[in-house]
Amino acid sequence: MLGNNQNKDNIPWVEKYRPDNFNDIVLSPINRTIFKNIIENDYFPNLLFYGPPGTGKTTTIINLITEYQKKHNQTSKGSIIHLNASDERGIDIIRNQIYQFVKSKNFFENGLKFVILDEVDYMTKNAQQALKYLLQSACYNVHFCLICNYISKIEESLKNEFICIRFNQLPKKDIYKFIKNITMNEKLQLSDAVIETIQKNYNSDIRSMINFIQLNQNVKEWEDNIITNQILEDIHQLLYNDIDNTTKIITFVHNISIQYNTDKKTIVKMYFNYIIRNKQALVNEAFLNIIETIMHCSEQNIEHILIYFSYHLKDHYNSIPYIEPVVSVYNK
Repeated sequence: MLGNNQNKDNIPWVEKYRPDNFNDIVLSPINRTIFKNIIENDYFPNLLFYGPPGTGKTTTIINLITEYQKKHNQTSKGSIIHLNASDERGIDIIRNQIYQFVKSKNFFENGLKFVILDEVDYMTKNAQQALKYLLQSACYNVHFCLICNYISKIEESLKNEFICIRFNQLPKKDIYKFIKNITMNEKLQLSDAVIETIQKNYNSDIRSMINFIQLNQNVKEWEDNIITNQILEDIHQLLYNDIDNTTKIITFVHNISIQYNTDKKTIVKMYFNYIIRNKQALVNEAFLNIIETIMHCSEQNIEHILIYFSYHLKDHYNSIPYIEPVVSVYNK
């Protein structure tokens, strides 16, 4: 069942359809088994969830804690603190909030207390070390749940304090069912082919799928408003074959953004997914590092992102002894 839809007409669909029941979350089979064992065995370790955006990390931890608390008749929200490490107020304020929460006594309830910290890959090494010491000095009834996109950014000594669980490829049939339920509930006419294309474009990023569908809910012909593989291949040919391509890339992506009502960073992200799916010979650590850098950039710097995207991918492709089999399809 999707989240409670009453009085949710004026909020983003990602919130309107955020699952409020653990069994309704789209999860890989192995992760679902792990989380069920946590509930059934009454053993809640410190957890670190990592993986691409939109794959359900935050939704899962919130519902997992709720499920655990229900089992133990502990429903007080005062036993949970949920913070974001990228908070612009600064990591010191966040650290102080965690410290106060960890050290405070709950006079109304016994049981576990939970610290949820999102985007810990934004924390500096010193901040991560301080978090580790705080964790080690916390009482036995305080459990930490960290969430990040890039586990490579997490200090090894901090990782060792956690059970690390990867969120990556979600079952396609479950994603389809989830998206189909949304389109039916919103009375949208999306064919199976359109839903399949949306899934391919966004991989396992359900949040981006929902945002795209809401943004385009008034479109009459969905087939004409979907960025296809051919368009992504056109971008690739510009990057791969055109020597002086930066201006062309920026212009081309800008035009796609307008025509398909899609923000530029999302188009770049779709391109990366396309390459990972279809051109594995071009994917290595350097390629993944380029993705990581771009995904961490602010939307406000989109023109700089596109310049970085163009320059570094061109350089990356030139460094790989790989013969591109596809003839350029970009119309100059």
